[in-house]
Amino acid sequence: MSKKVSSIVTEYILEEIKKGTFKVGDKLHSERELMETLKVGRSSVREALNSLVDMEILEKRMGIGVFVKKTDMSGLVHTHVVSALLDPKNSRELMEFRLMLEVEICGKAAEVAIDEDFVQMEQSLEMMKKAIQFNLPIIEADQRFHQAIVQATRNQVLMKVYESIADFLSSAKTEMVLISDKLSTIQFHEKIYKAIKDHNVELARQMMREHLYDVAIRYEKLHEKWEKEEQQREKNGQP
Repeated sequence: MSKKVSSIVTEYILEEIKKGTFKVGDKLHSERELMETLKVGRSSVREALNSLVDMEILEKRMGIGVFVKKTDMSGLVHTHVVSALLDPKNSRELMEFRLMLEVEICGKAAEVAIDEDFVQMEQSLEMMKKAIQFNLPIIEADQRFHQAIVQATRNQVLMKVYESIADFLSSAKTEMVLISDKLSTIQFHEKIYKAIKDHNVELARQMMREHLYDVAIRYEKLHEKWEKEEQQREKNGQP
């Protein structure tokens, strides 16, 4: 599979920041300039910009433009890895990695979680219920729930690893909003929470595994849809 067009845009912007072309507070080239420089379509430019905004490297100022928020990327992996992780094929591999990581994290949490951890999980569940009630995005509540589980392990290495990929997970979850099943998500979260609170290690792992399989299936459907649309645009000669 060829590299996703938006990944080319992302890599270009990151390399320009790395070279010092842009400093913190500098305004980025306009969408039109990026389109002309890289010979890509507007949708690819916007997708790349949104991903970098999610990673807090760029920030959008309404009616003004896009500005560089951070040039120190020591907290991020190498530029080419960032770009690769935004490629559809590697995004799927990130989902596989998440499955391997979070299932075991959930099991560990079920072993050692304490009352304050349950409070954090309960608060995220209430936040999600309210979001569903008022038909609002559930991303923040979802992130808080999974982070609460990681914190419950009391394992500093696991916390650091999870933190290091949090930006990429956030980007993937933002994409998932397009086809998310909110009721399914809250139901899985409640089952995971109960298993952890009951200190049922195997059931906690099983519930997290089923939850992430469900997420992976929907994520795959989303990228299949995008690939078909991109193939159709290429067939029609559209940028």
